[in-house]
Amino acid sequence: MSRELKISITLLVLLGITFGILAYLNIMANQKDTDFEGTIVSDAEFKEVVAQLDTSEKLIDYLNKYFTIEDRGDDEAYTPEEFFEKKKGEPWDFALFISYVLFENKYESAIMRYKYKDQAGEDGINAVVVFRDGDLPKTIIFTSSGAEIYAHGWSFEDMFQKEEERLNIKIQEYSISYWTDAGELWPEEWFKRE
Repeated sequence: MSRELKISITLLVLLGITFGILAYLNIMANQKDTDFEGTIVSDAEFKEVVAQLDTSEKLIDYLNKYFTIEDRGDDEAYTPEEFFEKKKGEPWDFALFISYVLFENKYESAIMRYKYKDQAGEDGINAVVVFRDGDLPKTIIFTSSGAEIYAHGWSFEDMFQKEEERLNIKIQEYSISYWTDAGELWPEEWFKRE
């Protein structure tokens, strides 16, 4: 067998192995994508619904029609897609989803988490979304009755006072994050309320 023939056969074998590995990896990637799509709604459906929720009123109506609040005992927020599929979650799940939808529809928004003490002296944590709707700053809250929206004045202090009055609590510390900070909703640092 000539040297050129041996080199050609070796190259063909190596190319065959390479293409075999690439084909296998592609099949595995497609299989994982298929499995994922089986558990999570399609990306197209998710994007279509998000695009349709282009006003705060439509968003609130949609949440109240299809979603419920639950205490699932998990401090980690669902991704917007997970929350969309599950249709239920903690206040921080609502907050992350709402902030994402508002962002996608060109609203400025932030997730406000706050630590509080209730009238019995028990500590708690809650999350709301603050955003600008036209010229007004507004807050979206989450209760067992559903999502609600209210104008809160021009400062965080105005919003804190409204929340304290609504829930009969005393807000002690707060943090601000954005939907892009999904893994950072539990900040290392909280701001003391003065």
